Amino acid sequence: MKEKVRKFSKLAYWLILGMILMYIVGMQFYAQEITDFIGYRFYAVMTDSMEPRIPTYSMVLTKTIDENESIAPGEIITFKVQRGEQEIVLTHHFNKTQEENGQLYYRTNAEGRDELDLYYTKRSDIIGKYVWHIPLLGKFIMFIQSKFSWILYCEFLLIWLINKTIKAHWEEKGELDDEVKIPRKLDNA
Repeated sequence: MKEKVRKFSKLAYWLILGMILMYIVGMQFYAQEITDFIGYRFYAVMTDSMEPRIPTYSMVLTKTIDENESIAPGEIITFKVQRGEQEIVLTHHFNKTQEENGQLYYRTNAEGRDELDLYYTKRSDIIGKYVWHIPLLGKFIMFIQSKFSWILYCEFLLIWLINKTIKAHWEEKGELDDEVKIPRKLDNA
């Protein structure tokens, strides 16, 4: 019975690890399709604007929401913002809606701050609602997604292949020695 439990645990471990790796690699190439299918997405927090509730470099899980779904003041939301030429993703508290020039904006603020963000967020820019976070995992995921990590993956693969080749060579050599039964030289002392 213990052997079956051990085998099942090992199988479950490898299945979960495989699914996580497939998710990470899939998010590199099919981020929107996977998010649409699952309904959730992870984001790395790069600033301290939500501390102490969400520490810097945390991995935040966000549940995607439809445009007609309501958002209550005080809820933590994830949204897109145009900062200069770059579009970034932020996770802040939703504070209130504000109408300006006939356009409805969702105003947000950082953790522990009363002043509103300078960003005027449209409803179409809101990605979803905060579900939970894992501290420091964001830093690891950012590394995995970096160009440097791909070099590291290739190095690990090369080391693994060399290791397997050397092991196969020595195992083959050991089997040949056993089959031939090479006599050892005896000392004539």
